[in-house]
Amino acid sequence: MELLDLLLTLVLIVLIVFLIVNLFGRKRIPTVSNVDPYTVALNHMLHGENEAAIRTFKDVIKKDTDNLDAYINLGILLRRTGKTDSAIQIHQGLLYRQNLTKAQRLEILRNLVEDYIGIDEKNMALRYAQEMLALDRKNVLAHERICDIERGLKHWESAYEYLEKVMQLKGIENHRLLAIYKVQEGLEKYNAGQYHEARLVFRKAIRIDPNCESAHYYIAKSYIYDKREVDSVDWFVKFADLAPEKAALVFRPLQTILFNLGSFGNIESFYQNILKRRPGDAATLIALAGFYEKKGNLSRATSILEDLLEKNPHNTLAKTALCKLLVGLNNAERVTAVLNELIEQMETREEFRCSNCNTVSSDVQWLCPNCGLADTFFS
Repeated sequence: MELLDLLLTLVLIVLIVFLIVNLFGRKRIPTVSNVDPYTVALNHMLHGENEAAIRTFKDVIKKDTDNLDAYINLGILLRRTGKTDSAIQIHQGLLYRQNLTKAQRLEILRNLVEDYIGIDEKNMALRYAQEMLALDRKNVLAHERICDIERGLKHWESAYEYLEKVMQLKGIENHRLLAIYKVQEGLEKYNAGQYHEARLVFRKAIRIDPNCESAHYYIAKSYIYDKREVDSVDWFVKFADLAPEKAALVFRPLQTILFNLGSFGNIESFYQNILKRRPGDAATLIALAGFYEKKGNLSRATSILEDLLEKNPHNTLAKTALCKLLVGLNNAERVTAVLNELIEQMETREEFRCSNCNTVSSDVQWLCPNCGLADTFFS
C-alpha cells in the first residue's frame, strides 16, 4: 500500500505542475485591441492593403501628431494610390517642423523627390534632390535621382558627372556606360549641326572607352556632313572592326562613299574581314552579293545567295535578292528595277526597339531615351 500511495502522490504532483505551467506559465496572446495602431497600419501597408493602411495612419496621426513616421508613410501611400498632390502637401508640411534630425529631413526630402518624379515635375524633383546633397554630399540615392532627372532633361554633361559620382560612391566601374553618356552629350551638338564640336566630345567618349563603337559611328557620319568623305571611311571601318555584329549599319553609306571616291573595289575586302569574324553573317553575305552584282559578276553573287539560303531558307531578303539576280540573268530590266526598290526598302530598318521597355525609335540608339539602359536596341 505504501508503494501505491507513493505512486498516487507522484501522479498528483505531475498534474499540479502541468496545470501551473499551462495556466500561469504561458505568455498571454494580445488581442487586436492591445496591438499598437501604428503597428496595425504598417502591417496593412506591408500586405498592400493601402486603403486600410491610409485609414489607420490617419487615426494614428489624430491621436499623436508627433508621429513623424506615420505622416511619411501616409504620404507614401497617397502617392502609391495616385493622390500625389496630397502626398506632396503632407511631405512639404513636415519640412517646417522644428528639431528634425538629419536622417528625418533626408527621408522627407527623398519622398518629395519621388512625389515629383511621379507627376513628371522634374525641376521640382531636382530641387529637392539637390537639398538632399546639401545635407549629405555622399548620398548615393540623391546622386542617382539627379542623374536620372538630368538624363530625362537631356542635360547630358550634368548627367555624366552624377553618373560618375554614383559609380565612385558605389565602388563600381562601367566605362562603357560613361562613354555612351558622353556620346549623348556629343549628339546634342551633332543634331544642332555643330559637327566639329560634336567630334571633340565623341573623342572624349573614346578616351573613356576605346571600344565605344557609337562614338566612331557618329564621328564618321559627322565627317560626311562636313564634306570630308575620305576621313569618314576610316571611322566607318573602325566602327565595323569594333562591332562587326552592327556593321550592317554602315554598309550603304560606305559603299556610296567608296563608289564616289572611285575606290569601290575596297568594299570586297571590307566585307571579307567582317565574315572572318562573323562567318555566315546574312547581312554581310547579302551585301557582298550586291557588290559582285554591281561588278557584273552575277554568277558569283548568285552562288553566295544560294549558299546562304541553304543554311537560312527563311531569309526573305536573300530570297528577294536572288530572285532579282535570276531575273537579271534574263535581262528583265524592269523587273530588276522594281526588285531593287524592294530590296532597298527591306535593307532599311524603319524602326529600332528597346528590348527592355519596348521604346521605339526611328534611328539607332546606344542608350535608351526612356529606361536609360545601354545596348538594348541591339539585343
